[in-house]
Amino acid sequence: MKPGESSTVIGPLTKIRGEISGSEDLLVDGEVDGVIHLDGACLTVRPEGRVRATILAQDVVVLGYVEGEIRAVGLVHLRGSAVVKGDVFAARLSIEDGATLRGNADPSKASEPLAGTRYPVASEHGEALEQATAKA
Repeated sequence: MKPGESSTVIGPLTKIRGEISGSEDLLVDGEVDGVIHLDGACLTVRPEGRVRATILAQDVVVLGYVEGEIRAVGLVHLRGSAVVKGDVFAARLSIEDGATLRGNADPSKASEPLAGTRYPVASEHGEALEQATAKA
């Protein structure tokens, strides 16, 4: 999806820390540290994007760097320039030549409910922070 077609772009000079949630596609060129929860939407981490987060989305496309758990109801596509450090739980997984995955892949957990579950979130100092994804 191209920017402007019901998508949000996090620019290359932008750093976000915390929880991002929504129901439209998200394109990351900058840095995100926390939790990303996209209902029925696609997360794309572009080549310059850096994400340290727990990711929950319909589909995830990685061309940049992701550290943390990725959970997708649909497809996780790791393009040739992708570096992923963490577990991937997706109904479908595509890994291109040149992509790096350091973690486990398990399709059986792709659609497990997540409300109320706590996830470790990497901080810039490498400490583990606990953040809830439950919605009020």
